[in-house]
Amino acid sequence: MKAVVLAVHRDYIFDKDRPLALIKVCGVSLIARILNSIKVAGIGEVLIVLGFRGEQISNLLKGGEKIGMRIQYLQAEGYGSPNIPQEFLNDDLLIISTNIVLDAEFLDEIAKMDGNVACYSNNEPIGVYKLKKEFLKTLQSGKARNSLDKLTESMGNSSLVKLDVSKMRVEHVELKREVFPICVRVEDKKSVELAKKKLIFRTQKGLHFTSYINKPIEDHVVHHVADVSWITPNGITVFANLLAFFVAMLFLVGNLQIAGVLAYVVGIVDGLDGKLARARGILTKLGYIEHTFDMLYEQVWYVCFAIGLYLWGYGYPPLLLGLFMLVVDSFVRHCYMQFRQTMGKALTAYTRFDRTFATIDGRRNVYILYVIMFSWLQTPLYALYVMLAHSSLTALMYAIRSIQHMSAADKSDGTKGFLKLVGKP
Repeated sequence: MKAVVLAVHRDYIFDKDRPLALIKVCGVSLIARILNSIKVAGIGEVLIVLGFRGEQISNLLKGGEKIGMRIQYLQAEGYGSPNIPQEFLNDDLLIISTNIVLDAEFLDEIAKMDGNVACYSNNEPIGVYKLKKEFLKTLQSGKARNSLDKLTESMGNSSLVKLDVSKMRVEHVELKREVFPICVRVEDKKSVELAKKKLIFRTQKGLHFTSYINKPIEDHVVHHVADVSWITPNGITVFANLLAFFVAMLFLVGNLQIAGVLAYVVGIVDGLDGKLARARGILTKLGYIEHTFDMLYEQVWYVCFAIGLYLWGYGYPPLLLGLFMLVVDSFVRHCYMQFRQTMGKALTAYTRFDRTFATIDGRRNVYILYVIMFSWLQTPLYALYVMLAHSSLTALMYAIRSIQHMSAADKSDGTKGFLKLVGKP
C-alpha cells in the first residue's frame, strides 16, 4: 500500500503565510503526525501534493530518509491538478488530507480494512480514503486514472463503504483497553483546541485508582507544556529521576513526611513523560527504558525507607520487612512482565476481573500513600507492614491468574493434548 497526502492549503486558521499542514497541535505539525501514523500502518512510500508555500514542507521533509520513508512531491497550482505517478496506481492507495488531526491507531485500522473506504463524521467526509488497486484498474482512461481531481470525482461516484469514525473502537495495547481512535477535522481554532483536548484525554494509561486521582493534575500540566518544543518526554524522565534520588536521601536521613509528599509528586511527574509522548503521537523505543529506571528508584526508596527507620531507632523489624517487601514486589513485577511477554497482552487487561483487580493492586503510588499516612501519624513502621501485606496479596493474585490464563491457553491451542500423547500430565 502507498499513500497520497494532500497538503495544498494555506493556513487559514491562524492566517499565516505557511501551509496549513505545518500547524502544530501538542507540539507536532499536522503533516508530521500524519506521516508518523502512515509509517505505523506499515506504509513507507508517500506522495505529497504541495500547494501554498509547498517548499516549506519539501525543505523540511526532503526525501524522507531521516524518518525512514520514501517521499515524492507534486506541486499543485489548484486542487487536484497534478497527475499521480503510475507506481502509486498499481497498489492500494490511502488518500489523506492534512487538515485533520489523527492518531496512529485510526490510520492503522483503516489500512487493514477490505474494500474501498471513505471516512465520515456527522455525515461529512473528513478527507481520508482507502482505494483498492482493483478499483483503480477499472478506471480505463489515463486522464481519469492519473488526474487527482478526476480520481476524486470517481470516488464520489463509486460504491465506497462510508465509515462513521465516531463509532470505531480499537484495542490499544499500550493503554490496555479499547479506545475511540482520534480523527478530528481542523476547521478553526476551536477545532484545534478540541483536537488537543482529545489527544491529551486519551493519554491515560494506568488503571489503578491512584492514576485517576493524578489524572486531572497530569492532564492540566500536559495541556500547558505540550506546545513547548524544548520540554520533551525524555527531559521530564531525567528530572523525575533526579528528584527521586533526592527523595531517597530524605528517606535515609529520616525526613519521612517531606520525603513521602515529594515521592508522590515524583509519581505525578513520572506520569507526565508518557502522557506527553502519547499526546504528541511519536513514541520512541528509547522511551521504554524509563520503566527500568522507575523500578530502580522505587526499589531504592523502599530500601532507604527501611534503613532510615533502622537508623532512627526502630531496630531490625524494618530491615526484615523491607527485605521481604523487595522480594515480593520483584516477584510481582517479573510475573507481570513474563505474562505480557508470553501472552502478548498485559495481565492487568486480560479479563474484566483482572482489570478490576488492577484498580486496587499493590504498586508504588499506593505504597507511598501508606508512607505518607503512617509517617504523619508518627507510626512509620506500620507502613512497611501494610506495604508487605498489599504486595503479598498482589503477588498471590498475579501468580494464580497467570497460571490460570496460561494453562487455559495451553489447552486451547492443543499443547496439553500433545503432552497427553507423550504421556505427560
